[in-house]
Amino acid sequence: MKNPFVKQDHTLLIASIAIGALAASAITYLYLTDSGAAAREEIKKTIKKQFKKTAADVISKKTKLSKKAAKVVADQVAK
Repeated sequence: MKNPFVKQDHTLLIASIAIGALAASAITYLYLTDSGAAAREEIKKTIKKQFKKTAADVISKKTKLSKKAAKVVADQVAK
């Protein structure tokens, strides 16, 4: 039988709740404010730009194409 007087460590639970609350507030900000809409657009542009760069690097390494040619292919893939 468990001893009811032994303290349990709830640090992970408290940290999870705090991180979840922060994530929920960030998502709320991005979707419910006008400046959040602008931030979402910037995030989309940044992600797309990073995707193109990564795709060009992978294409260049795997196919031995020049970086310039791989970038053109990556631009077409991203569209």
